[in-house]
Amino acid sequence: MRINFDNLGWISKVSQKRSTFSVSINKLVATGCCLEKGQKLYCYLVKDDKNRPAVITYLDGKKRTG
Repeated sequence: MRINFDNLGWISKVSQKRSTFSVSINKLVATGCCLEKGQKLYCYLVKDDKNRPAVITYLDGKKRTG
């Protein structure tokens, strides 16, 4: 899988409520992608070329293809 970065990045804090951990999305990104509260997003745990763990989240609400 090849990933192209769009020169946009931000820092997210991990928060915990009871037994669930969550990571926030920047408000400008959420607004720009027309995300709404309660919308489901598909996230996948991956490793990059240097074997570092990462999370890929598809902001269009569709499952991964291929």
